[in-house]
Amino acid sequence: MGEVEWDNAVGETLEAEKNPGAVLERPKVLFVDDESHILKAVNRLFEDEPFEVITCASGEEGRKWLQKERFAVLISDQRMPGMSGSELLQWAQMESPETVRIMLTGNNDVNTAMDAINRGAVFRFVTKPWEREEFLHLMSLAVEHHELMVSKVRYEAHIERQNEKLRRLNDELESRVEERTSELVAKQQEVVGLYQELQTSFDATIRALMAIMELGEIQMVEHCRRTAERVNAFVEELGWPLDQQRDLERAARLHWLGLINAPPGLFAKTVDEFDAVERATWDFHPLLGQQAIQLVPELREAGRIILHYLHRYDAPEPREADEWEGEAPTPELLKKCQVLAICSAFEQVRTRIAQTVPGETDAAAQAGAEFLKRERGRAFDPELVDRFLVMTHGERATSKNREQEITVAEVRVGMVLSRPLQTIQGIPVAPRDMIVTEGLLARLRRFQKASGLQSIFVWI
Repeated sequence: MGEVEWDNAVGETLEAEKNPGAVLERPKVLFVDDESHILKAVNRLFEDEPFEVITCASGEEGRKWLQKERFAVLISDQRMPGMSGSELLQWAQMESPETVRIMLTGNNDVNTAMDAINRGAVFRFVTKPWEREEFLHLMSLAVEHHELMVSKVRYEAHIERQNEKLRRLNDELESRVEERTSELVAKQQEVVGLYQELQTSFDATIRALMAIMELGEIQMVEHCRRTAERVNAFVEELGWPLDQQRDLERAARLHWLGLINAPPGLFAKTVDEFDAVERATWDFHPLLGQQAIQLVPELREAGRIILHYLHRYDAPEPREADEWEGEAPTPELLKKCQVLAICSAFEQVRTRIAQTVPGETDAAAQAGAEFLKRERGRAFDPELVDRFLVMTHGERATSKNREQEITVAEVRVGMVLSRPLQTIQGIPVAPRDMIVTEGLLARLRRFQKASGLQSIFVWI
């Protein structure tokens, strides 16, 4: 049977699969032997068996039958005029692979039969004369083997159909995703453009997020910068690994990102002085900050620190059900959160006092230390508070207690503003105690050129 016939045979089998009510024909057996009495014996042998037996007297005739019919089993004598049994079986192996092949031999042809089995051309061999029950049992095995091969083809065809369905579904899904993606890209081209630019540098990502924070309250950015410097110093004091220092510094630089839309008066108050709206804004800002950066892989750990940094030391450990991320924070994570909380609280108090009483830098630092002492063992880890207070003991501001008025042209990177800076129209530009950076200096020059600045005072 050629390739076309084999495909047709598979098609018929698959058609039957799709139509369970279809009646499959009885298995056909082709018996080839040049001795007429053998053929008659075979017809008698299978007379009551569930097989349809066709006999022929030569290899050439057997080949013609195989070319026009489907056979479950082919049995061929080895010694025949013209085409031998082994030649017919080898041809059937190539042209009708689903047909199970059995060689009928005399005792002198056993080696030939064994060789055919080893080459895969023959399923079994039967010696003449055969024993009736053994022969019938062998036929049952051969038909069963044929059905297994057909089932295998049917199964593979079924799998291929399922795979084709999956490919079509996948193509359809991809088409829908592409369509939806195109819509999103069309709506967010500015964001995509910014994202592509930021791929060249992770530091640029941090700077961009801090620039976004400056759109809210500029004091936020300066607080985060100071907190990051304080965190770096504290982590070095604790002797923690560099990777923990990196994650904590990133968290410190961005931990107030969720306060970008906070009421302006919030930053001048203590938590106890907040009204209901300010309190809700404060309690919710860690989640907003974490969600804003969670899709940036390098900021994922920083986001988890931000998410939990307000967790009090004396509060129960957060349960899994309380977590926005679906998992409870580990003790190691809560320890890092405490470091950020202590540094942020210290800088928040110190800055508020420094703005209230200009020039009293010692008093501002002492007020921050007193706040940590009051909350030791309550909001903050007592061991970490003690280490922090030892580190900041006797601390003095890096700037001296004398200020000087200068022009924009005289401002240099590294100077510290001694008073809040505003435009002529009273628009806030920078808070008191802010360190002049390249970015701030460029902004001052732009404001001076566009609308003018009020007097600039720096510590000297």
